[in-house]
Amino acid sequence: MTFLGRLGIVALFVWSSCAAPDAEIHLAPFVSRHTLPDYQYFDAAAGIVRYRHEAEDTFWAVSPLVWRHDFEDGRSEASLLGGLGRYEYNPSRDRTYARFFPLFSYRSEVRPDGITDTDWALLFWLIAGGSSSDDLENYFWFFPFFGTGKDFLTYDEFSFFLFPLFLENKKGERTSKHWLWPFFGKVEGSEQGWHFFPFYGETTVPGRFESSYVMWPFWNQATLDMQKPHPAKQWMLFPLYGKTTQDDYDATLFLWPFFGWAERPSTDYSSWSFWPFLKFESGGLEEERKIQKVLPFWMHYENAQTEYSVFLWPFFWHTKNHFNAMEREGHYFVPFFMHTKTMRDDGTEERHLRIWPFMSYEFEAKKREALRFFDFGIPRLLDPEGFFHMFGFLYAIWNDRDQIEPDPIVVREKRAWFNLYHQAEAAGHERWSVPVVGGKWTEPDGTVHSSWLFGLIRWRSGEGGGLESPAFPGPGWPDIHRVAEAEVMETVQ
Repeated sequence: MTFLGRLGIVALFVWSSCAAPDAEIHLAPFVSRHTLPDYQYFDAAAGIVRYRHEAEDTFWAVSPLVWRHDFEDGRSEASLLGGLGRYEYNPSRDRTYARFFPLFSYRSEVRPDGITDTDWALLFWLIAGGSSSDDLENYFWFFPFFGTGKDFLTYDEFSFFLFPLFLENKKGERTSKHWLWPFFGKVEGSEQGWHFFPFYGETTVPGRFESSYVMWPFWNQATLDMQKPHPAKQWMLFPLYGKTTQDDYDATLFLWPFFGWAERPSTDYSSWSFWPFLKFESGGLEEERKIQKVLPFWMHYENAQTEYSVFLWPFFWHTKNHFNAMEREGHYFVPFFMHTKTMRDDGTEERHLRIWPFMSYEFEAKKREALRFFDFGIPRLLDPEGFFHMFGFLYAIWNDRDQIEPDPIVVREKRAWFNLYHQAEAAGHERWSVPVVGGKWTEPDGTVHSSWLFGLIRWRSGEGGGLESPAFPGPGWPDIHRVAEAEVMETVQ
């Protein structure tokens, strides 16, 4: 037989042994597909393209361009171009948020009072507008030419014309008007005053406080808490010397911000500081707090809710927090080590461990468990989950994740870097595989299917066992992600 004849026989054998189009395939880092009851995982091009489906929870990504996560409860999140684009939807509040920085942003939600509130902006917020179903939050601006705004920064409402020629803002019963902002201004309503910045300005809230300045910031003075039996009086000749007195409280600033000291004998309160290196504070009746600081060697802070200590700032930290029915304790060695433990009044526990850059571990009782190796976390501070969704396939050497919601679906997934090893368990099924080498599938009744060498050698153990048909390129196990819910519940139970 000629060489071409032999080659033809081999080709015919391989073609006839090809797996079905919907069967499992594991050729990482090129392409992989894995299934279990109510579970699918697919990736291609070393993880650049990824898809995961668990019950009603779906995630897909084309890194670094876009990812989207649709949750079982109806929530959705998506990110585009490393976070420049963002989309969120929460059905419980009928809230939709979308942005593509800096071109546009959009937000719409139903407030607790039942009013639908919508805001949008274009081109660095130079053009923006909004509306509400009760017409009380309607606004529009085209900066710097004209416009009005609602609930912006700390103000309830503002309007402007040829900014900075004219600006008016309102907060509560206070109205402030500015001409050639910030130089000329007047305040009316619950607060009264005027200024010609920086030469002179004065502000008064009758019966509560009054303040003024001359050649700001060099001379400032104020009287606060005028409604109390002992008002507080402040003055400062910036930056040389300043003074605050109220009843037996006395505080002094010298060469701001470097030197300061204060005391209130009636509450044993005392404080002194040499900024930024030394500060000692203790005593006081209202929310007593304690501060000890000798930077960079030692720092300790505590009040009714929080306590932390720092050794060799900013490296070694120990923290304790107790509020909102929660107790949390943390240990940190910045940036290499982090461990936190959270206990809630309902008995649930959370743990987070990071040994940077080697591993990270997350545990939420009755919810999930995840273990990752070589998880570079520093650049993920602003959006850790989003950063991992977009770039985790590059640096996560190992993933070990438990998904135990929604019930009764229970999924445990383990993956090596670039999916060079994949293992998953759900509804009594367990499958693991390694590209080219092969793997095993164990069914709930104990039947074991083995597949080796590109799926060309396959057999089944147990009752009725024996050789199975080749399924190139392997492992070739059938798609079982569509299993009747009743079967899944019966298997889990």
